Amino acid sequence: MRKLVLPLMISLVILCGCADSGEESFMQFMQQVSAANEIGFDALVRAEYSDKTAEFKLGYTQDENGAVVEIKEPELIAGIKARVSKDGTQLEYDGAVLDIGTFGESELSPMSALPLLAKTMREGHIDIVWTEDDMLVARIIPSDDFTVTLWLSSELEPLNAEITYREKSVVFIEISDWKVS
Repeated sequence: MRKLVLPLMISLVILCGCADSGEESFMQFMQQVSAANEIGFDALVRAEYSDKTAEFKLGYTQDENGAVVEIKEPELIAGIKARVSKDGTQLEYDGAVLDIGTFGESELSPMSALPLLAKTMREGHIDIVWTEDDMLVARIIPSDDFTVTLWLSSELEPLNAEITYREKSVVFIEISDWKVS
């Protein structure tokens, strides 16, 4: 019996050491996004303020010239686009100003949430990766005050994201039509 226990314990240690928490798969996803010439997706964005909720359907495209966030819904303001400079710090609206507020000093708004999400997918620091149902989930830290939690399908396509500012969930994103080239 003792002769059988040692090989069994060694096998368990080897198997536990080989278990993939999903971090390798997530790193593969981040490398794919970082190497991409173009990124595009649609998103349902819900921002939770202390006194109101703002909901939008947005389109996001990014290439070597920067990024564009386009409002698709609500219909009243559909077609307004925000151009994001290469350094990602300035939003420039095409002929209209849409002020729905930011989250405290963060300068985060529904329009700037998608550029933050895309930047986090490329450059963020991975805090932890785990699996949930059939999804790969990662908590990523893009800066001191923000945390982004990202859910990926088994095909490594983003499905949902949640942006936390100073430990409070403020933006919820449902991602569709993901394209990377």
